[in-house]
Amino acid sequence: MTGVNPLAWIADGYPAHCLTLARDLTGRDLLKCLGAKDEEMFFPADEVEADEFVWAGMEDYWAWGAARAGEAGGWAFALEPASLWGSIPERLRRASTGTEAICCAKADGMVSIAYWQNGALVTRFEVTVPQIRPEGAGPAFDRLMQQMELVGFDDDAVPAGHRGLALLYEVTGAALSLEQTVSAVSAKLPAQGLGPEGPHPATGPAPLADNPFGTATGGAVGVPSAPRAAGSAKTVPGAGAAG
Repeated sequence: MTGVNPLAWIADGYPAHCLTLARDLTGRDLLKCLGAKDEEMFFPADEVEADEFVWAGMEDYWAWGAARAGEAGGWAFALEPASLWGSIPERLRRASTGTEAICCAKADGMVSIAYWQNGALVTRFEVTVPQIRPEGAGPAFDRLMQQMELVGFDDDAVPAGHRGLALLYEVTGAALSLEQTVSAVSAKLPAQGLGPEGPHPATGPAPLADNPFGTATGGAVGVPSAPRAAGSAKTVPGAGAAG
């Protein structure tokens, strides 16, 4: 991999995480697309309060997860330091309507990328096996190939989490720092089936099989254990994906 990856610290610091970026939105708008309530958004007083909010979400994982949001380089960001709820397809559809959105989520060693444009999935895949595209993985298998080559996506010596985040940076040009995210607006993202996607047709929350990460057995904090794939896109950092 060549160049500096200003998002690598996310993979280093958070064993399970989800970063969603959407062009030309505000952080608050992106949070609402992902299911957060406007009246529950707040700015933590300091890093201690910000971290306590994340821990509270971890303890109540199957109800909600903590997200931190703001803007960087013309893109809104929503970072979940310990949950994956921003990766739910219906939420990414909402976030990408009229624009584009890209998401990188990691749990239990699996790193998934999803890229959406104007409310439609373009491509999604698992970082370690991008050539394998399951059913429903999007119509544009090769949309991100150029960006993947630029960041050395086939370099297995680089951790998958770093490669996924490097791809997001190549696609968006959005660089984030820990300090920027800690001081950003925070909010709860509801668990699957409790947000804008609504409950499953029968009754109750949608099963995790409806999530692009597949089934989940739950880890130490209830983190889904076997994410599947998702997708992404762009050419010059910050320019978005070519159509």
